[in-house]
Amino acid sequence: MAKIELKKVEQQLDHRGLYRVKMNTDADHMEFPIGIQDQGSATANETVVLTSALAFAEELEAAARLRLEAATRR
Repeated sequence: MAKIELKKVEQQLDHRGLYRVKMNTDADHMEFPIGIQDQGSATANETVVLTSALAFAEELEAAARLRLEAATRR
């Protein structure tokens, strides 16, 4: 099963936070930044970061599937 780690990298002056999201699986790992508007608590910030990461993953999956389908039709 994949393991997800979140780490706050910096707090910016405009009340935005930059987080590093790292995912490890048995086969590989991926790491990327997500910037969010500060929600006022660490728990709320983590919820927003995870929600953003999930939305990104869903869009990535959809785009990858379309590309793979197009590649197999050639």
